[in-house]
Amino acid sequence: MSTVAVALLLVASMLAVGTALTVADFRALGRSRSVLLVSVAVNVVLVPALTVMLGRLAGLGQDAMLGVVLAAAAPGGGTGALLTLYARGDLAVSAALKGIHAPLGLVSVPVWAAAGHDVIPADAGGLALVAGGLLGQLVPLGAGMLLLRRRPGAARRVHGIARRCADLLLVGLVAYFVVTGAGRLPEAGWAAVGVIAVVVAGCLASSQVPWLGPGPTRRAVAMTTAVRNLSLALFVASTASTVVVLALLAYGLSVPVAVLLARPAPPSA
Repeated sequence: MSTVAVALLLVASMLAVGTALTVADFRALGRSRSVLLVSVAVNVVLVPALTVMLGRLAGLGQDAMLGVVLAAAAPGGGTGALLTLYARGDLAVSAALKGIHAPLGLVSVPVWAAAGHDVIPADAGGLALVAGGLLGQLVPLGAGMLLLRRRPGAARRVHGIARRCADLLLVGLVAYFVVTGAGRLPEAGWAAVGVIAVVVAGCLASSQVPWLGPGPTRRAVAMTTAVRNLSLALFVASTASTVVVLALLAYGLSVPVAVLLARPAPPSA
């Protein structure tokens, strides 16, 4: 049942993104090539590489290490736009980055997970897992964008429904894994929490890089980088141990807390 719920979460998340994303958003982002290239490089290479390095230095166990790496290697989390709004960032930039990052996770997650782990089988089953994840993202994303273009009113209604479904599914899955795996929480350890905290703080610090553009653009990049695609990470980890799942959930749940602490002050009147 948890595997089915994770698959539904992946579809609902991408449908919510698609019904809020336009071709114009991609075109605007394409005109800011430095933002696009840096964001892709940071999300697909730097964040997972930093996580692996810190995890090894901290001596994480195999399951805890796999959990944080799966989360770090899965860019394009669905809550990036919401946290961008909360952080007073550029929503169009955030939405376009999400639309680009999410499919790239189908490449980065298998590559980084393969470094010493067998979470994705090297056979037809592994191919089916990756293909299923790709279809689960691209099909609802494209369908949502098409609906927004042709029937904006219906798209707004679908967006609200899909977003609520995704939120409920995520909350339900978090509760399920915490309840069923509470006894194994100590196996993840505080070292994993420390690694997560350092990586998330580093992601949020990108909002201070001046050459990424004005403040709202920098904050959009920071939020979409800090937020990871838990739907995809959970989908890939559906056959892994409870400790793996708990570690990657800890990564995702730490981001809203960090954003609350890092929220910029409102502009003066």
